Formats: sequence, C-alpha cells, structure tokens
Amino acid sequence: MRRLLLYSLIFTLFIGCSKGPERPPAQQGAAVEVPTAVVSAREITRTLQTVGTVEARKEATLSAKIMGAITAINVSEGSPVRKGEVLATIDAADIAAKRQQAVDAGAEGRAALKETDAAIAGAKAALQNARINYGRFRNLYKEQAVTKKELDDMSTQLRMARAGEEQAIAKKKQVQAKIAQADAAVKETNVMLGYAVIRSPINGAVSAKMANVGEMAAPGRPLLTIVDNNTLRLACSVKENDIAGVYKGESVKVTVDALGGRKIEGRVSEIVPAADPSTRSFTVKIDLSKTAELRPGMFGRAWLPSGKARAVLVPDAALVDKEGMEGVWVVTPGNTLSFRAVRLGAEAEGEREVLAGLSGGERVAVGNLDSLQEGIKVR
Repeated sequence: MRRLLLYSLIFTLFIGCSKGPERPPAQQGAAVEVPTAVVSAREITRTLQTVGTVEARKEATLSAKIMGAITAINVSEGSPVRKGEVLATIDAADIAAKRQQAVDAGAEGRAALKETDAAIAGAKAALQNARINYGRFRNLYKEQAVTKKELDDMSTQLRMARAGEEQAIAKKKQVQAKIAQADAAVKETNVMLGYAVIRSPINGAVSAKMANVGEMAAPGRPLLTIVDNNTLRLACSVKENDIAGVYKGESVKVTVDALGGRKIEGRVSEIVPAADPSTRSFTVKIDLSKTAELRPGMFGRAWLPSGKARAVLVPDAALVDKEGMEGVWVVTPGNTLSFRAVRLGAEAEGEREVLAGLSGGERVAVGNLDSLQEGIKVR
C-alpha cells in the first residue's frame, strides 16, 4: 500500500514538472497603449523593378595603330590617368627613317625646282628669239632674199624652241609632283609617329592592361582600357511588354547590392531603340549621381516608373510575420487587436502596397508588435 502511494506521488510530480509555464491570458480589462497608423488608399506611381550592371559612361579601349615593339607602358591596372597623359610608346624607328627620306626628297625637289625655273626662263628666251628670226626670214623670203631651205631651217628652230619650253614646263610639273609626294609622305609619317605614342583620351583610371613591354603591337590590338569612374550609369534590361511605360529623362531610384542597398539617384538617359532578339528585351541606360565606392561591374537594381494607379498602402512598421504568414494587427471598432493576413505588392517609401487583406482606412499597430496578442484592448 505504501509503495502504491509512493508511485502515485512520483507520477503526479512528473506530470506537474513536465508542463511548461502557461502564457497568461489576454487581459480583457486593461487597455495597452500601442502606437497606430491609418492604412491609406491613394494614387501612386507604379514601378517596374529591373536589374543591371554598373558601367562607365566614358570608357576608352586604346588599340595600336602601327606595327612595332612596345617600348614602354607607364601605367598599371588601377592607375589614375589624366587626359593627354602618355601611357605607352611603340618603337617607330622605321617610320622615323621613312620620314627623313621624305624630308630629304622634298629638299632635293625644291632645289631642282629652282633649276627648272631657270630652264623655263632660258627656253622662253630661246623661243622668243626663234620667233623673231622666223619672222625676219619669212619677210626676206617674200623679197626672195633667202632661199626656201633657209626659211625652213628657221621654222625648224622655232618648233624646237617651242618644244624646249614645253619640256622645261613639264619638267617643273614633275618636280612639283615629287615635292607634293614628299610633303604628303612627311605628313603621313608624322601621323604614324603620333600613333607610336599612346595618350589617354579622357580623365579616369586604367581598368585593364592587355599588353606588356617587349611584346609586338599590331594595328587593332588592344593595349589598355580607361574608364571614368566619376560618370557611371546602370545598363539594365526591360521586357518588350513594359518598355512602353519607360521614358527618357525620368527620375529613377537605384540600389547597389555591394553598397548595402544604398539608394542612388538616377535618370533615364538612353533607351536602345531595338530589342535583343534572343531575350525580347530592351536595354535602358540610367545615369547615376556621383557616389563614393561605386565601381563599374557592380550589380544594381532600378525601379522604373511605369504609370499611375490607385493602391492600398500600409506602413512597413506595421508588418509582422506570424508563423510564416505576413500580416498586420488591425484595431477593431471595439479597440481590440485582430491579426489579419495580407498579400503584399510593390515597395514604396517606407510603405508596402497591399494587394489583398486591407481596403484602406483601417487602423493598424506600428509599435510594440512582439508583445501584441489577439483580442487585447488598446488605446
């Protein structure tokens, strides 16, 4: 009998200890002070969320334009550069030699030009003298003072004098052509020598270095890429069904994940007029305000305006997650709390669009949410 009583006592104590502390029931009489806000229903600007990549508005890939060994590269990746700064040089000894040959040819031509001018002057004098002699002999032949052969000889001398003048003039034209050719070669080689010196076309920084000293440069071979990190934009894709609501010049909110979701002001600067046939989407470019630590290649999100619509909006501070269900604590006409599940839509400034569960005008709790229970009175 004593053993039975002992077992009964132990079982009772076990059952009592296994029960956890019960949650006190809601106090129906005492009202709890809870901050509240009214759910609004108003017209909003609908936004379309899209993603993209940050890129430089000003970017230049510098390629070689001549063949030659790379003799110097004065920068490395990440180096800041200024517009006009010499970044690399290419061996141009052959081009310099060709330039000197052209300069020498031009000098020789100008010296020869003086000789041709003297030859033309002599030919003109000889022609004038031959004309005079021919005229004199023609008159004498009419008076039968000279023979026909003598007149023919004077006529031959006149023709030879004319030919001499023409040859002298033709010679001058040839010399002038050679001078022009030499001058053109000098200009061309000057341009080519300029290509041997690679300068930065913009202010910025070196984002890529694709060559090293001693390697052979060839026309079209990329050497360096320069980007201006002070002028960045977000290039994103918009589906063909949504592009009609996007306009150039619109203000856009942009966030960059690498910067902790920091909001950046943007403006639509370009809408590529043709869609990508593989994705049926259009590229939209958004100029971004200058932001520290923002770099090309970062992943960004943009909220593009896509029209006006009436919507129900609830403050972010009112949203709670109850057993995996999103909802709000609604204050009933009797000043008690009732949990109401909601289906949420787009984000707004400190608010969320409610697609189902609220109609607007409801009063919801926005503070002390963790301590609220169904049915408690609030004031």
